[in-house]
Amino acid sequence: MLELNVLNWFLAFLPLGVLLLTMLGFKWSAPRAGTASWVVALLCGWLFFGADGFALGIACAKGLSLSLFVLLIIWAAVYLYNTVDNLGGIGVIGRSITGLVKPRLGQALLLAWVFSGFMQGIAGFGVPVAVVAPLMLMLGFPPVMSAVLVLVGHSWAVTFGSMGSSYYTIQLVTGIPGAVIGPTMAILFALPIVASGFAVAMIAGGWSAARRGALAIVLTGVTVSFFVWLMAFWGAAQIASIVPGLVGCGVVWLICQTKLLRDDTGNIKAPQLTEQNHSLSFHIAFLPYYLLILLTVVSQFPFVKAAGKHLYFGVDYPGLQTSLGYVVGPEKAYAKIQLFSHPAPLILATILLTCLFFRSTGRWKKGAGTLALRKTVRQCLRTTIGIATMVMMALIMTNTGMTEIIANGIARVTGAVFPIFSPYIGVLGCFMTGSNTNSNVMFGALQIETAQSLGISPLIMASVQSIGGSLGSAIAPAKVLIGSSLVGLAGREHEVMRQAIPYCLGIVFLVGLEALLAVWLF
Repeated sequence: MLELNVLNWFLAFLPLGVLLLTMLGFKWSAPRAGTASWVVALLCGWLFFGADGFALGIACAKGLSLSLFVLLIIWAAVYLYNTVDNLGGIGVIGRSITGLVKPRLGQALLLAWVFSGFMQGIAGFGVPVAVVAPLMLMLGFPPVMSAVLVLVGHSWAVTFGSMGSSYYTIQLVTGIPGAVIGPTMAILFALPIVASGFAVAMIAGGWSAARRGALAIVLTGVTVSFFVWLMAFWGAAQIASIVPGLVGCGVVWLICQTKLLRDDTGNIKAPQLTEQNHSLSFHIAFLPYYLLILLTVVSQFPFVKAAGKHLYFGVDYPGLQTSLGYVVGPEKAYAKIQLFSHPAPLILATILLTCLFFRSTGRWKKGAGTLALRKTVRQCLRTTIGIATMVMMALIMTNTGMTEIIANGIARVTGAVFPIFSPYIGVLGCFMTGSNTNSNVMFGALQIETAQSLGISPLIMASVQSIGGSLGSAIAPAKVLIGSSLVGLAGREHEVMRQAIPYCLGIVFLVGLEALLAVWLF
């Protein structure tokens, strides 16, 4: 084990410190800050932690392999969303969902909580905020409230959102099999899912709304939580926000047909959206997501898994040892991309089938695919650079022992109460980078190392790391900027942030208590 002292801890933390300083202090973009921190990690690994050029090269190559696994999901998911949007489908889906309920509290729960979770499942990267916040504004909710509602409401769905990109990342960087971490994380998500529903009610109507909607929120939250667990348990993590989000929409709609949410006395009646003439029905607009769910189900059949078992892409990496004695084991088929189970091939197959259907029925718009591709490149370019550089930085820190030193230092300071602080590390990572995926890359291994130093469950700490990063999306500056600009609050982002922070940090505190209890029990 590398020696733990103040100087070594400072040098090990330096790449993360540079990332914090450049992003929060100097307001650098994620690609620029990620590149700077990657270079610092290279220098620290070479000068102070005994890594030669070969060891650093292997770490960077691993980082690119892991980046490719995640980025393929991101690129495919965003391209699918943009294609459906260009065909007019997203507008139809949004208006159809909006027209389901009349009570004001029901609208807030439906749109800002469960529908935004569904949108996070299919695209992520600010799309739920971009789509739902203007809908809230059109329904008569004040601008600041509209943005805060969606920011807080969608945060439960981020880890399993974007076709599971953040979930697959925490699985890869920690080495915990999906069959183990998925169901565990889903169980721990139940409390923040219900809590985020209460937060949406309080934002929309204060304590009275939370009390009035308590039974509806609990019923919906428990149902959504069960379907998150079911999808994770079944191995269908890429739809573990999509399916629960849709089910949640149905539950809220059913509840709104009863007397549970009909009492909106004291609230201003929101103007109703009128359905515009469209060539697309809801089911035609939603067809790509029907197809994606169907393909995901088919991919879980045993004979399909068996057929695709040997159809994968992965790189073998050798083991190595630094001059200071830190040992890194060999990796076989690192960050394996399997043809029949990785989300990206399933999404691409969905896009192809959607294209064929729309063309055969005369609904295809000329240039829709090309326009979606150009938009996807613009949206994902900076994200791609930021993820690649930060992942390489994280792998250098892991493969040279820097992460282990940081973890040991944290363990020594926090001791038995570390589980309470653990999800806040996830929040910090998401706040810094705007991405739960990046947060998991940066701090996933750190959480594991710290848990092992303290002799507590690495599984629980890895799970709450991603849960914290998910909830931290509510206050990620990039998403706050999106939400503020779309509801006419450009230059007033601080008002949105100030209202979102207490709800975010309060729910995260509940997760910390939940983690502490889980560690004591298990």
